[in-house]
Amino acid sequence: LKESLFSILESHKYNLNLSTSKVLDICSGTGALGIEAISRGTELVYFIEKDPKAIHVIEKNISKLKIKNQNKIQINLIKDDAVKALKKISTIFNIIFIDPPYNTSIIEECLIGLKELNLINNDSYIFAESSKKESFQVEGYEVFDTKAYGKSKLTILRLIRSGSIE
Repeated sequence: LKESLFSILESHKYNLNLSTSKVLDICSGTGALGIEAISRGTELVYFIEKDPKAIHVIEKNISKLKIKNQNKIQINLIKDDAVKALKKISTIFNIIFIDPPYNTSIIEECLIGLKELNLINNDSYIFAESSKKESFQVEGYEVFDTKAYGKSKLTILRLIRSGSIE
């Protein structure tokens, strides 16, 4: 899924540039997505994870990184529940990964929090991984695309863009 996700990110469909992107990796697990973003040039990544074992793995993986211009890279690890952690951030992100345990309400809760706390804007894309059977809908968002991978599904969302007033 990681390789597919990054080929999607680097396609011109989304008009995203990893080197100028601010990335939020929610329910980071091993940190693979955020770390891959760093290895592809992203200079600001926030990891959110609450599981102590996963946090240890993220810290270990970050320490193994061979980063050029390390002083330019900002890596933040918030050790907390996903929704609570969002309240500790004041950055606007343009790439958000949400990969929670399947069949929880975490994706919806995070989507609400991201919008209410102004952590996203009209140029932000949210990449949410869930089980293929799960569905979620949050007011103010549109599903931009959906991709199926085995038992998993990647849903790409963004804020509904308001029409321009002339």
